Amino acid sequence: MTDNSFWDSAPDEPVARHGEFRLTVVRSPHPGPEGPLAAHDPVRAREFAAAFGTVDAVLGDLGTVPATDAIPLWTRSDLDLVRVGCWGGVTEIRDPALANIAGTFPVDEQADALAGRLPGAVVVASAVVDHNSPYEAWKFIHPSGVNVFAAGWGGEADWTVLGDPAEVVTAFGIDPARLAERGVDPGDEPGTLDWSGLARLALARVAPLDRRGLATSVFRVRHTEEATGDLEETWLQDLS
Repeated sequence: MTDNSFWDSAPDEPVARHGEFRLTVVRSPHPGPEGPLAAHDPVRAREFAAAFGTVDAVLGDLGTVPATDAIPLWTRSDLDLVRVGCWGGVTEIRDPALANIAGTFPVDEQADALAGRLPGAVVVASAVVDHNSPYEAWKFIHPSGVNVFAAGWGGEADWTVLGDPAEVVTAFGIDPARLAERGVDPGDEPGTLDWSGLARLALARVAPLDRRGLATSVFRVRHTEEATGDLEETWLQDLS
């Protein structure tokens, strides 16, 4: 470990697997699905990153990139990078520490923490880690009181599920025709349910999904000691 890191591994150690991770907050009043989002606010983005529960400190601001750019994860040092977009009432963070296969659920914890800080906000979060089968974690919070969390290995039956996905459909007012069009059935078993489709349909009810033309800030951070340990186990260890 160095003075500004909790890592045990070297910065150039290769990442063993890849995935997707994001947490989106839509503050009240929700902007709705129509119209463009506001321009990115880098100052608010840095404040959000510094206050995020997996982050111990923001060490550097690397400027902005297009919000639609892919996130490269090649070496351990890439795991120290988080992206935050602040577009008016919508804030989105993409932090690899949201993904964890070690038995704790940062997607669940961080979403609950933000909802507690921002009454009336919608929070939708997810993390998918590619392995032999994907490990997935999904979270939906609606100000009506609906709070649904699910996590497990894709295709397997043994998932952790808190709440009912059908409650997400009702709370967000998702049209059954849109569910059918996307092939999303909230009655499916958790390991086969199209959680990604459900998340997109839910978010589309409260904010525009199109990120083209928008910027997002990139920060180098020091994650907390707990988050760093989970990052090493999730992204760097050989699980074969």
